[in-house]
Parts: sequence; structure tokens; C-alpha cells
Amino acid sequence: MNVKYDRIGIDYSSNRKSDPRIAHQIYSKLKGATRIVNIGAGSGSYEPEDISLVAVEPSARMISQRQPDAHPVVQSFAEELPFETNSFSHAMTVLSMHHWANRKEGFNEINRVAREGFLAVTWNPEAAPFWLTRDYFPEIFETDKKIFPYLSEFHQYFDDVEVSPLLIPEDCQDGFLAAYWKRPEAYLNEDIRKSISTFAKLDNLSIGLNKLEKDIKSGNWKKKNKDILNASMLDVGYIIITANTRKD
Repeated sequence: MNVKYDRIGIDYSSNRKSDPRIAHQIYSKLKGATRIVNIGAGSGSYEPEDISLVAVEPSARMISQRQPDAHPVVQSFAEELPFETNSFSHAMTVLSMHHWANRKEGFNEINRVAREGFLAVTWNPEAAPFWLTRDYFPEIFETDKKIFPYLSEFHQYFDDVEVSPLLIPEDCQDGFLAAYWKRPEAYLNEDIRKSISTFAKLDNLSIGLNKLEKDIKSGNWKKKNKDILNASMLDVGYIIITANTRKD
């Protein structure tokens, strides 16, 4: 099973941990769920402990980083869920859909195995870039617009689709791309960048990193981003999608 995270997921769990404030936003949308399949589960972040759950993850390296007491995991893909029809009340996925080989097949599988609902945490490609992808790595913004699902995709495959902003705390404990929106120096740390899959796609980081380091030292970064310096939570384009599965 040749998958991307077997190559880039080294020590991923060190910087990618559940942030309790983000978890609260996710769990509030899972009320009524009795059995969940978590697709693209990675090392196990944001899996509710008090609900029966089975994780699905294609990467053996990521599976090896799950905690011993984590929910059970099956090595497979979103497009090939090895479960009987209607065997879960809900399906969920957190920041994984942009890695799926075929979202149509993945969505069809979700509709097959989940009786009631679907929750997805993703990034809205119609959102504006935040300062990192606006001023230093615009190529990340352009790449992500091509690989993240647009809202119209969800309406194609699910019913009663609702969208809520996912607010990111200033000291976010999870290390995804925009987690360090108030800590710009973090992006200069290679270990932190290794836990952000988008950076693995770039051939040359030096121009953006050098510009960022210079702006931090000169105080220019603070001048350009003064509007967010007093914020404790920020909307940077991440969203929670909730929907009812469709039974044709």
C-alpha cells in the first residue's frame, strides 16, 4: 500500500495533536452519533472517546503512531471502506479529503456505510489567503485551491449541508498549516514544517522563509498584521461541514 504519509508522516504525532478548543467545536456537531467511521484518521486526532468509533487510515506509518488505547483502526482508503452497508450512524474526516484519490468514490462509500450523517473538517478554497499564503507562499494558496473540495461538491452528494467556521486559537496545539497564525517564527522551524503536508509539495522554500525571517526581525510582520494581533481566535478559512447522508 504505497501512500504519501508513509514518506512524509515521520514523527507526525509530535506536532499534530488534538487541540481541545477545536475538538469542542467538532464534537458539538456530532451529537446523536452512536457509531462513527473516521476516514483518513492519521494518528488519531479528534476522535471522540465516548462514542464507538473505527478509524480508517491508509498509511502504516501513521497507524504506528496511534496511542495504544486509541480506537481500533483498519488500513484502507476512503474509496474502499471495508464495512457493511449502514454499519455506522455517522462518518467523519478531519483535513484528509484533499489527499483522496477520488472524492466521488469516497463520498459514495460514505453514503453507503453511514446511515445518518457526515462531518468533515476542511478548508474552503473560496476563502481569502491568510498572511502566510498571501505574502510568503502564494503557491500554497494556488495549490490548495485546486485540491480542496468546493462547497458545491458536498451538495452534489449529501443532503442538508451546513457550513460553520472552524475558529483557530492563538496558541493552537495542533500543527496544521494555519495553526501558527499568531506565531510566525514557528514556520521557520523545519520540524514544524515537516508535520505540514503542504510544505512537502514545494521545491524551494528559501525565498519565502528568508522573506518571513527578515520581516519578523524588522518588525514588518507585526506592522502588516496588526489587525490580528489582539485576536485570541481567528477564522482563516477552515470550516466544519455537516450533512445528512443520501440514500438513493
